[in-house]
Amino acid sequence: MNDMAMYDFGALDHPIHDQVTHQPRQNYDTSRIFTAVVLAGTRCSHDPVASMFGETYKALVAIDGQPMLARVVEALKNSRSVRRIVVVFDDADALQTACPDLVSAAADIPVTLTGCRATICDSVVGALEQAGAHWPYIVTTADHALLTATMVDRFCNEARKSRGLAIGLVERRHIEAHHPGSKRTYLPFRGEGYSGANLFAFMSKDAVPVINFWKRIERERKKPWKLFAAFGWRNLAGLLFKRFNIDQAFERASKMLGVQAVPVKLPFAEAAIDVDSPQDYAQVTDILERRRKTLATLRKSLDLELASRGHAVPAE
Repeated sequence: MNDMAMYDFGALDHPIHDQVTHQPRQNYDTSRIFTAVVLAGTRCSHDPVASMFGETYKALVAIDGQPMLARVVEALKNSRSVRRIVVVFDDADALQTACPDLVSAAADIPVTLTGCRATICDSVVGALEQAGAHWPYIVTTADHALLTATMVDRFCNEARKSRGLAIGLVERRHIEAHHPGSKRTYLPFRGEGYSGANLFAFMSKDAVPVINFWKRIERERKKPWKLFAAFGWRNLAGLLFKRFNIDQAFERASKMLGVQAVPVKLPFAEAAIDVDSPQDYAQVTDILERRRKTLATLRKSLDLELASRGHAVPAE
């Protein structure tokens, strides 16, 4: 597989990818300015993934040996962009049992907890209120179990180019090239369809009104036609006839919202794969297992190379 997001090299002290292939790291802005909000509450009382394991909360379901929420928080911590994390979750006791070391206000990257509100948008507003006016914010979900620090940094680096809202998207060709059997929801822009990556950035307080608009469409997030209809019937007609490419569509959205909205086109197929169903769970488990085995193989190869040159092998 060529998708380098499959391996979280950014989490290593000395990235294996850099040492083995001698390729330069991408020149991202690495200042930690983002407050990350992780939405971890359930949307319904009968989540199919949680029910499969007899759990109340999908976020706490273990996948490849680690709760999904813990994986997302780990990716955010290992990034070079995030300075603090707010987890939106209702049951502090359940969280403490499943992830005893997750919440820590005194850590280098502090992680705090706030309760869910009536809707997703209300929960985001509540998290932003708790975090204070520490712009910008990145919002993601606890079921984004394949999220890596590399994805986070790529998204945040591109989001910095916006003054308002940035939305992560993955082009269909990336997903079908690496995971042809993965069922995703695509927004059919002219030229190519895009699937959401569950990554949103609010770059300044000017972007807050977008959340109010989001309330109108959050129930239709899996229905592209109704999503675009919320932007006006002329825009819907443009979608039906594929008159707008992704950049044109975001330009029109910016004018309607009165906020600069930009798409962040991520080259990582797995950025668009979350865990919404038992089928997703099986696919993500397989990907995580292959990541782990590949990293173990690369570590072993690197250790052998270092040993052959007379260098000390780093301890695990």
